Amino acid sequence: MHIAIVGAGYSGLATASTLLSFGHSVVIFDSSPDVGGVWSSINHYPGLKAQNDKDTYCFSTLPMPKDYPTHPDGQQIQAYLELYVKMQGLDKEGGLRLNTKVIKAERRPEGWVLEVHCNHSTQLLSFDYLICATGVFSQPFVPAFAGAEEFTQAGGIISHTSNFHRLVDIKDKDVIVVGFGKSACDTAVAASSCAQSVTIVARNIIWKLPTYVGGVLHYSYLLLTRCGEALFPYIRPWKSQKFLNYGYGKPIRDVILALVGYIISIQLKLVQFNLVPNKPFETLARSSVSLATPGIVKAFSTGKIKVERGVTITSLSPGKAILSNGKELSADVVICGTGWTHHAPDFLPKEYEKQLLDENKDWILYRHVFPTDIPGLAFMGYNSSVFCPLTAEMTAIWLASHLENDIRLIKPLPPVEERRHVAETEAAWHRKRTEGHHANGTSIVPFSLSNIDEMLADLKVKVGWSSYIREWLLPVDPAAYRNILPEVLRRRDNLRAELKKTV
Repeated sequence: MHIAIVGAGYSGLATASTLLSFGHSVVIFDSSPDVGGVWSSINHYPGLKAQNDKDTYCFSTLPMPKDYPTHPDGQQIQAYLELYVKMQGLDKEGGLRLNTKVIKAERRPEGWVLEVHCNHSTQLLSFDYLICATGVFSQPFVPAFAGAEEFTQAGGIISHTSNFHRLVDIKDKDVIVVGFGKSACDTAVAASSCAQSVTIVARNIIWKLPTYVGGVLHYSYLLLTRCGEALFPYIRPWKSQKFLNYGYGKPIRDVILALVGYIISIQLKLVQFNLVPNKPFETLARSSVSLATPGIVKAFSTGKIKVERGVTITSLSPGKAILSNGKELSADVVICGTGWTHHAPDFLPKEYEKQLLDENKDWILYRHVFPTDIPGLAFMGYNSSVFCPLTAEMTAIWLASHLENDIRLIKPLPPVEERRHVAETEAAWHRKRTEGHHANGTSIVPFSLSNIDEMLADLKVKVGWSSYIREWLLPVDPAAYRNILPEVLRRRDNLRAELKKTV
């Protein structure tokens, strides 16, 4: 098949590489000037680094360079993805079209016609299949503040963290950062080096993990292992998850979580700064896991960063922000780490919105990939996990295997009604578990391994037993999964050979 992929981030690149291995022709489109998606140079904010260590945030076939630090920065990750493109030959023969925006995708009986715009010209291109890999972090959400127009007309700046690139723009200015997630805190720490003042305005305070818990143990040993994942109950739980969350092991699980929460409270001085979250520590793993930005404790201690907790900005005026608690703050710049909006990509037919999202704007995708009743269309990167590269690779193999239309290779999809029921049930379960903090059903955190296990079970393949056992206590090693694709391709080729013999 001739397949179009919209999006050149981790998921789009992994999908393209896998589909090429299966013998398809592929063209990747991205409106950015370089690959990377959320890691594209146009999305780098000061202080941007990976939360994962480099050993868990890489593809199974390409480790990150040895000279990279434990937590690579945005520029290094983007360079790594450029290296992956070259290694896989994704940029050959027009297979990668950057600075190219997909304006419209029209479904026709024979496939898809894409209207794409590049260099002031428009083209119509035909494809057999369409994959949306624009990801869940592509549409920044900035609140509509009362008085915003007057604020900006007077010289004030309102920006999303993904669009904030230069510290010189805030030098000696009063900065308000809205939010308490990773990007908000990263930006606040970076801004504190040159701004006149930095205040975090946070409606909700969430739990943060120090990179090294207790100053000794890297957080990946707690959350990027099967033992760590087993501490949280999945919708289709492992036996260990049942034991630790519903069985006789629950007291053990509760003690572990309470102990870790206590250590973190002391280490990050949460009581001293009045930053102990209202929710229990187990709510740490919702749509993401947020690491404490290096230097933030010192910035709190020295007063370089202040926090207004449990409040919002009710209005802006020239040089000022009024908070919901009545306080008035000096404000020249408002930077919003307020997440992302979720709606169907603009290039898809408008009527697809109701088929793809429910009344809560939660995505209804079977296994986070297939719409339940739109043929010829798939989504990649809508199962955001704690190790996205590996999840992207395994999901791409799962998708490519389904495109083979051979039930001997992969477990067949259930009927449309059942697919929709499964997708709706899972979206509702995630919403309830996270109290709505589940990125509208596009995040599987902390159940990354559960998701991978289910896809591999459909493919009738397994990671090696030694690697499986290792994952219970040690962080996942993506290289342990590098033989999955060759194994599936070998089985596919054998099945084809058997079929030829019978014809």
